[in-house]
Amino acid sequence: MAFEELKYAQRKRLEYLDRLFFWNGAATRASLCQQFGISNAQAALDFRAYLKESKEDALNYDATARQYLAGDSFDRLTGPAATSELMEFFSGNAQSDFDALPDLQRSQNVHAFLPLYRAIRAKQSVEIVYQSMRDPEPETRQIAPVRFVSDGVRLHVRAYCFTRKKFRDFIPSRIDLELSFLKTNGLEDVPRDDEWFTWSVLRLRPHERLSESQKKVVRREFGFIDDVLEIRIRQALEFYPHRRWGLDQEFPRLECLSIDHVPMTEEEMDAN
Repeated sequence: MAFEELKYAQRKRLEYLDRLFFWNGAATRASLCQQFGISNAQAALDFRAYLKESKEDALNYDATARQYLAGDSFDRLTGPAATSELMEFFSGNAQSDFDALPDLQRSQNVHAFLPLYRAIRAKQSVEIVYQSMRDPEPETRQIAPVRFVSDGVRLHVRAYCFTRKKFRDFIPSRIDLELSFLKTNGLEDVPRDDEWFTWSVLRLRPHERLSESQKKVVRREFGFIDDVLEIRIRQALEFYPHRRWGLDQEFPRLECLSIDHVPMTEEEMDAN
């Protein structure tokens, strides 16, 4: 039986074995029993199914340690590994192998998202009291939310601001919930969001001030294949990679050689 044809529950257990052999280099029946709450007999069947799909001599049984070890010819059955798998192992490990800084940008009030989400679905504009970081005091604005956007860390809402007469990104946590969403209106004419339907093509390379050895590390860190890394994003999101990748910092690792703006085709707009 091919690995893909296994029942879902057993396939998930074999995927777990795959990760154990890749990251730990070893696995036991007890590993499966503890993780999935199955019997030793079922774990034995899972190992038999995994061994059947593995290359010959990819796994060797260590009778002393009572575990299978991944040999030199071991090859994953489920495709390339991901760092998210390692994070899963850390989260289930009581030992202090891992720690992380608290994410100060994660705290977002769901009650700020709910009226924005409903306004998008109902095609309504809403009145909000918003505190930007450019203005010292909050300002009342009439906005028409059109979609949510993630910068990779938190959600923003993209909306047409009738006050500023342009599309802007708003951070929901900066909306005063006590004073906002008290008035809603039928959606007025909102122009097309041209920046949303335009590609920004960024051409990046390691910063010229870096040594050749440092440039080599940067290329590896950011997944360069050629000398220049080309990134295609919406023009509406152009600000975020500059901040996230530190392109505007004093000593950046990357520098932007050029940015080309390319309107989407009709097919791309329909798909997006």
